[in-house]
Amino acid sequence: MSEKKQRAEAISATAFVEAYVKVHQNGGTIADVADELGRSVEQTRSKKNALTPAFAERGIKLPKLVRQGRNGTSYDEAAQVAGDYLASLMAGSDEADEADESVVELELASE
Repeated sequence: MSEKKQRAEAISATAFVEAYVKVHQNGGTIADVADELGRSVEQTRSKKNALTPAFAERGIKLPKLVRQGRNGTSYDEAAQVAGDYLASLMAGSDEADEADESVVELELASE
């Protein structure tokens, strides 16, 4: 028999809002809400996204949490890769232009 993956117990709206308010008061992030609930950030975001329209119908909007900081090194690395690639394209383009000029010079010389 195969084991079925057990689903986590649903997060109640009340439990979510209590954790959210507590974290907001302390200047926390969605990751802090996830920790407070013992869930993953993805599960916590999903619950917030599910509750937002229901609260909007009731005239309630949750306050924004502090955005999670991002490590800029991944962007630096990606920018370096893109820059290297663009530089190689430009170098290839210069070499192609020089080769075209050489062919033109050879053709003129043979005439």
